[in-house]
Parts: sequence; structure tokens; C-alpha cells
Amino acid sequence: MAQISSNIMKKASVLAVVAFSVAATVSAQATAPAPSPDAGVAFSVPISGVVIGSSMLLSLVTSLVLELFG
Repeated sequence: MAQISSNIMKKASVLAVVAFSVAATVSAQATAPAPSPDAGVAFSVPISGVVIGSSMLLSLVTSLVLELFG
């Protein structure tokens, strides 16, 4: 029984060393900074949050009315 857990510990420690070395290799790579976005090209939502919220509220009320009285 002790030999089985020793075997598992050896495999786990080898796996940990490999994982740490891969993480160190990845973090050591130089990354280029992200390009800056062009000014003025943002996506604008043509529908306001009030319209969407009222639509959702109306749907909820309709569902409740149909559930209770339908």
C-alpha cells in the first residue's frame, strides 16, 4: 500500500514540475501591447435601456396574468 502512494506522489510531483515549467515559459514570453482602438467608432445602442426594461416588464406581467387567469 505504501508503494502505491509513493508511486502516486512521484507522478504528482513530476506533473507539478512540468506544469510549473510550462507556466514559467509562457509567462516569460514577451507580449505586445494591444492596439489602441480608433476614436469615434464605438458601437452605439439605438434602443435605450428604458425601452428594453419596459418591454421585459410587460412580458413578465403578461406571463403572470396568463398563468393566473388563463
